[in-house]
Amino acid sequence: MILAMLRVMTLGLLRDRGALVLAFVLPPAIFVIFASIFSATTSDKLDLKVAVAQLSSTPASQRLEDALRQEPTFEVTGPVRSNRADVESLVKQGAADVGLVIRGEIDDTDAAPLEVLIEPSKLMAGSIVSGRVQELVARRLPDLLLSRTAVTFQSVVGAFTPEQSARLAAAIEAGARVSEQQVSTNAPGLVATASVGSSGSSGATVSYYAGAVAILFLLFASLQSAATLIEERNSGIIDRIAVGPGGSAVVVLGKLLFLTIQGVIQVGLIFTVAQLVYEVDVIKRLDLWLLITVAAALGASGLALAVATACTTKQQAQTVSTFVVLICSAIGGSMVPRFMMPEFLQAIGRFTPNTWAIEAYYGVFWRHEALSDVIPEIVSLVAMAVVGTAFALIVSRRRLRF
Repeated sequence: MILAMLRVMTLGLLRDRGALVLAFVLPPAIFVIFASIFSATTSDKLDLKVAVAQLSSTPASQRLEDALRQEPTFEVTGPVRSNRADVESLVKQGAADVGLVIRGEIDDTDAAPLEVLIEPSKLMAGSIVSGRVQELVARRLPDLLLSRTAVTFQSVVGAFTPEQSARLAAAIEAGARVSEQQVSTNAPGLVATASVGSSGSSGATVSYYAGAVAILFLLFASLQSAATLIEERNSGIIDRIAVGPGGSAVVVLGKLLFLTIQGVIQVGLIFTVAQLVYEVDVIKRLDLWLLITVAAALGASGLALAVATACTTKQQAQTVSTFVVLICSAIGGSMVPRFMMPEFLQAIGRFTPNTWAIEAYYGVFWRHEALSDVIPEIVSLVAMAVVGTAFALIVSRRRLRF
């Protein structure tokens, strides 16, 4: 009986060509995508976009700017700005992952001549850029670094006379007892970092992942619930309902309404926890939250209905649903922030519902954006709902058996 059951299931899979392809072609495709994402996150070769501002036009700062543009590990976005505010704005808006302000001479020991501007949800990107800039200066501009070191050294001991040698020994001994805070205050490094926008990286992270988890579960729940269309079609329920005045559209639109309401409730529960536990100010932006949530729920529902009507068997629907959720969530930013991905995956990810929902929620709750700023994401989600629902209506009508 065991072998008989094995034979039955094998024949069933072989006869279902769609499920066969999905079962053995999609896993390698998913592996390639995930390998590309996670191999990039564990290396130091992230494709980070860096906005640069140069406050002092000197030969040394110009050399540093040229070195930044020639460095393959950096992608300098647009022209070099002349003030810090422009770079800060680009980082806040997400147009640049990190900002770099060249605010003084490299040999200036009174203050750090370079400042890295970090968006709180991208702290790792700021740390990577800070390290790369210091390594770049040491490797490609060693004379500037040596000049800075010489100035610091001379300010401590002066020339090498016997008396000054004693001062040097005393300074070294005193330096061993200086605390980390005193070092940062009295001996500024080459690079300083500063956060832009609101303070508190935990709030930025919570705002980001509230949206990321919300759209992830919207896709899961919608795709699972919409799969009942296949059972209803195979059992003849849709055929019987289609005899009525509303036709098969009654079933599709009824499920769209149910999935949307279900999705709004799910997202509401997620953001209620975010409000109560993590102090995300949902109540203050309730109108925009509701607009984004309805659009996201509609988009996920439309996509789910399109997948369910396109599949002919439940096995196909399960495989396709898993594939859609995993791929959209992976390249859309629900699993890993998109700035950590290769450039080609970032480009593809811009066309996923996950990216649209995450950007809209994050923009409202962390960047404090207005309705006009999140309109593109809302329109994209609603457009996906319209296209998916229209596709489901057409396919559902064509598959009626009378």
